[in-house]
Amino acid sequence: MTAPLDRPLRVALTVLGCKVNFAEMADLAGRLAAGGCDVVPETERADVRVLNSCTVTAQADATTRQRIRRLRRIDPDAHLVLTGCSVDANPGAYTTVDSIFANRDKQSIAEHVLAMAPLTAQERDAPAMRSRAFIKVQDGCDHRCTYCIVWQARGVSSSVPARTVHERVHAAIDTGHGEIVLCGVDLGAYGRDTGTDLATLLGSLLDACGERARIRLSSINANDVTPALIALNAHPRLCSHWHMPLQSGSDRVLRAMHRGYRRAQYLRVAHALREMQPETEFTTDIMVAFPGETEEDHADTLSLVDEVGFLQGHVFRWSPRPGTPASAIDNRVDDAVARHRSAEVRRATRRSGSRSLAGACGRVHEVVWDAVDAPTAHGLTSGYHEVIVESAPGVRQGGLSVVRAEAVLGDRLRCTLLRS
Repeated sequence: MTAPLDRPLRVALTVLGCKVNFAEMADLAGRLAAGGCDVVPETERADVRVLNSCTVTAQADATTRQRIRRLRRIDPDAHLVLTGCSVDANPGAYTTVDSIFANRDKQSIAEHVLAMAPLTAQERDAPAMRSRAFIKVQDGCDHRCTYCIVWQARGVSSSVPARTVHERVHAAIDTGHGEIVLCGVDLGAYGRDTGTDLATLLGSLLDACGERARIRLSSINANDVTPALIALNAHPRLCSHWHMPLQSGSDRVLRAMHRGYRRAQYLRVAHALREMQPETEFTTDIMVAFPGETEEDHADTLSLVDEVGFLQGHVFRWSPRPGTPASAIDNRVDDAVARHRSAEVRRATRRSGSRSLAGACGRVHEVVWDAVDAPTAHGLTSGYHEVIVESAPGVRQGGLSVVRAEAVLGDRLRCTLLRS
């Protein structure tokens, strides 16, 4: 691709997978805009396209391949850059793209793209990829869960220096983001390589936010939720929502998965967080039909879902992932049984989610606005409930407001605006 000399280089960014991938592409968008590129939506024509891939499951790899074909159809002449975990997990597999960057080389993508831009390009405004600011503070993983290949794709755990995190958070707040989401592949490991910890970073960020913004943690394992983190759950600027992957409610299965916690610890942490802040909500990931899972193991998962009362649960069936120890286990669950169990867990999470929504009615919530299309506005409460307000004068995307939840409308709360 030869960049035209009479206009800015148009670059489209496509993100698959986790919030860390979104945070990385948001950072790339800023660097490209500063270099004079027009960062455009995926649906528009572009000179260069960057795809940040996912490999958490075999289906994720399939989605990456599908998206490559789709992007080629949209823009046959565009320079297509592929990066992300699917690159590292499948070396040599992608031959139809123009450039490939492993995770460790992602910081070089901006330089690679800017080399195609006109030399006369002027700095431009970076678009907000989301109304909430996703900021990566940690990468890599030192765990060895038997079903997971991400640790192989991302490498060992590493932490972004606290000073850099503060600079990025303050920059996001200054540009109007009312919510900051701290992201990491293994967020709870933050600071172990630098002599600090996540609670120290989080506490300093919360104190620095003032009333302008709030902070949400993207995902954290139960065994990484320390007493210091639990204490911070009472802070008014920390979102009262914790995404804690469960995977299974059975100790036997958790042990086979090499998860670092057991059922009792998960429940202790959930109860402790709610003792500190009674309105705390939980979302989770649950893997059904791991090899060797019995009806008793399945029942343990269902009972834990009921006891915690998750707002939402991402439920998925185990599938063999080449390169992982679990793929070599022979004692696999029959497909029809796996489907039945998956449906049961989904129903259980929907029931607990309905109870959570009902319990949120009549309460006052702080909301960050994800979309504003006058006169309707859509947003998220601190506890991660989706809300809709029919009359919301003066609100803006990314801003914070106070609402009262009046009723449940499907899987959302219908609210009245109190203060914007």
